[in-house]
Amino acid sequence: MKKIVVVGAGYSGLLIAKKLAKKIKKKGLSNVEVTIIDKHPYHTMLTELHEVAACRVEEDSIRINIKKIFEGRKVNVVLDEITGADYDKSQLTGKLKTYDYDYLVMATGCKSTYFGIPGAAENAFPLWSYDEAVNLRDHIQSMFRQAADETDPTRKKALLTFYVIGSGFTGIEMIGELGEYAPIACKKFGIDIKDVTLHNVDFADKIMAFLPDKARNRAMKRLAKLGVTVTLKTRVTAVNADSIELEQNGTTKTDATHTIIWGAGTEGSDLVFNSEPLGLQERARGRIATDKYLRSLEKPNVYVAGDNIFYIPEGETTPVPQMVENCEHCAPVIATNILQEVQGKQPTEEYKPKFKGAMVCIGGKYGTAYGGLPGYFFVMPSFFAMFAKHFINVLYFFSILGYHKVFNYIKAEIFTIRDNRSFVGGHFSNKTPVFPLFPLRMFMGMYFIYYAYTRWHQSGRWLDVPLLSNLFENVAAQNRFAFAVPFTNHLVDYGFFGVFRFSVNYVYGTTYMWFQAQPMSWFLENFVVATPAQEMFWQTSIVLLCAALGLMFMAGFFTTLAAFIALAYALILMMTTGIPFYSWWLLFAPFAFMFTGGKVLSIDYYFMPWLKKKWTNIKFVKKWYLYN
Repeated sequence: MKKIVVVGAGYSGLLIAKKLAKKIKKKGLSNVEVTIIDKHPYHTMLTELHEVAACRVEEDSIRINIKKIFEGRKVNVVLDEITGADYDKSQLTGKLKTYDYDYLVMATGCKSTYFGIPGAAENAFPLWSYDEAVNLRDHIQSMFRQAADETDPTRKKALLTFYVIGSGFTGIEMIGELGEYAPIACKKFGIDIKDVTLHNVDFADKIMAFLPDKARNRAMKRLAKLGVTVTLKTRVTAVNADSIELEQNGTTKTDATHTIIWGAGTEGSDLVFNSEPLGLQERARGRIATDKYLRSLEKPNVYVAGDNIFYIPEGETTPVPQMVENCEHCAPVIATNILQEVQGKQPTEEYKPKFKGAMVCIGGKYGTAYGGLPGYFFVMPSFFAMFAKHFINVLYFFSILGYHKVFNYIKAEIFTIRDNRSFVGGHFSNKTPVFPLFPLRMFMGMYFIYYAYTRWHQSGRWLDVPLLSNLFENVAAQNRFAFAVPFTNHLVDYGFFGVFRFSVNYVYGTTYMWFQAQPMSWFLENFVVATPAQEMFWQTSIVLLCAALGLMFMAGFFTTLAAFIALAYALILMMTTGIPFYSWWLLFAPFAFMFTGGKVLSIDYYFMPWLKKKWTNIKFVKKWYLYN
């Protein structure tokens, strides 16, 4: 049995383990075992930590259960902290037990580094893990809460003075998020925004050195608008429990503050720093040198992933950056090469990453990005930068936990966001109560029941004799008549590609909206009205469907499903018989009941929680992440 062990369930670790499991299954290799080990039972979205820290999203939105990710897949998920390794014996030591491996993937990521600055490790708030983001969120809210009750102006000023150290990804995104949150917190706790002071400090001479000047200038303007003071070419000399000491141009300054957030750099995890036999690069703050196949130079059966990689691609002068895109690029390379070796072959996949740029969001409303195609990069406007960021996250989430996580992500970032903290503002956020929908839902139910009753009892006995062919012929004749009189009865008529025609016709005193489609006409002629038996089948189905929809709406039972079916039914009507003007509401009303319409005075209120509990325990649901 060949044992592959992945240490670390970060971005690269998860993708590598999933790709290995998929490839092993495809190849039918029964003698290969994949194990992923992490000290936490969840995967953390490190790029979204600032959103939790500054109270934009709930903490659950950046955490994914690892066992859910690998449900139904042949990957052993182990909860343990690896404390050491014997690379000669191919053995890992954890707090619970030891683990043997034939191939090891080192994907342990990084931790904050403090560069030996006195008091930084003890008094600053790092932002590099789920727990750190939650702790920082609670601390920030505590500062505003205490300041609201503070009568001493000096202490109040210290409570409302916030420092973020570092002007890279972490530092700029955190101070931007904090600048956006400060007015909201002030309103909540009754504080004057003028009492809040926000600082971003870095020893570098410019923020976000990885972006061009145009993008940096836009970011600086946004930070200034949020009330952030950016101080560059400044060194932090000490971090105390209630103050920070800074040095600029030989002058030392001390400022009272209770919140110093550290985003000034990272270094390899403890396991990496204790792994000298792997070819540790001390100058790179604990990264492991690799060959072009991402194997350790000293131990070829140890592969290195993500932030732990120290590799300079051909034609480049600097090592690959420590960013999520690097984690995603390295995963298929490592998975392919390990599988090659497991089958007794030599690795063939070389690491040739093609980075597509970088993006930074400064709060939930504004972002800047520099990206594009190889050889053609450009600075994106804020809206498109934020759209690109969310789109990339959606693609990643889909590869990790399917549409379930995508749905939850969009819900957290768009549909439940508060205080308009989204690049689309609050236009799509569900801020209003849903109980006013109850009367409309009851009306929809009665409408469909009445419609079914009239088709069964009053409009030609739909359950007794075939009527559809005559109905379609009459409608076609009416519309042909409307088309023949272009400036009187014919109001609007648009043709598309010779296949579709959209028209609004005034026929015999009634305005109809009609959407002709040749594919629909072909379907009607060959599968709906070809024989009397087919006509009776569809007539009966329509009557029963309308009755069922009516009962579902009135009882509030599977309301969302009923809404989608009602919309589909309205669209079919428009493409067959047309919809009279007084019934056009039927095309739009179903949208009101999608996802929320069944939450008031309904069976769904009780039934859906029970169904979800049962549904999530089904094997194929777990494997395909169909939790919603």
